[in-house]
Amino acid sequence: MKSQQFFIIILIALGAITGSTLAAISYLNNRESVPNDQSSLPESTANSLPPNPTSDLELNTPTEPNSSPEPNPNAFSQFRLRLLDATKRRDANFIRNIVTTKTRFSFDGSINLDAYNIDDTQSLFWQYMEKAISTGCTIEPDTQLPEQELGSDIWVCPITSGKPIYDFGWQEQMGILGESVNVRSEPGTGASIVTVLSKELVKFDAEIFNKLPQRLQEEANSPDGWTPVVLKNGKKGWVQNRFVYHEPRDYRVSFIRSNGEWQINYFLRGNGN
Repeated sequence: MKSQQFFIIILIALGAITGSTLAAISYLNNRESVPNDQSSLPESTANSLPPNPTSDLELNTPTEPNSSPEPNPNAFSQFRLRLLDATKRRDANFIRNIVTTKTRFSFDGSINLDAYNIDDTQSLFWQYMEKAISTGCTIEPDTQLPEQELGSDIWVCPITSGKPIYDFGWQEQMGILGESVNVRSEPGTGASIVTVLSKELVKFDAEIFNKLPQRLQEEANSPDGWTPVVLKNGKKGWVQNRFVYHEPRDYRVSFIRSNGEWQINYFLRGNGN
């Protein structure tokens, strides 16, 4: 009897050892088959995980007292977009806030902002301003003013730079503003297209202009009017005024940064001669 009991005890012990061994092997196999968190993600997802964002402290680190902040290269671009939006909304208060006592509206100083009646949404001021700033601006070279913020530039709009294509004076040159501007055979959007131009100079067709009735000449001075031009190949056509800049009659606007704010330096028509 004792030998039978001893044999049973040995069998139980062997069974326990075998069960423990099998459980350990199963655990190890399962552990090796589970991937880590990063490799379990699809490759595109793993590679698109965002980096740690810059802390607010880093973004708002104050400058030392009496030191001028470094100019933000995008500061004027952001201002121009706000001004363009305000112009399209006819926001007279926005304009008043960027006009100072030093802002010039005529070469001889004889008029001021009141002359444009900007509270009237139909005032031509809004069309002239939108035309001047809508296609972009450039730094005005070799210009410094006492009130100008240190490290900032004076900007002027619109961009009309380009090499002359004819041997003629500045009074005959006209700058095409923007890209893919239609030159039409007659003044009107229904006329056939002669060619398409982008940011280049053409010649003002003074001969045709001077033959126009006075009413049409006056319309040619409005943004919705049409201007006769001569192309490089000698062909003639018409361009809607909102897409062409003629210095003797069109407006340009200059901006200066002073005391941390952008202001209108001047809003002038023609060249003063």
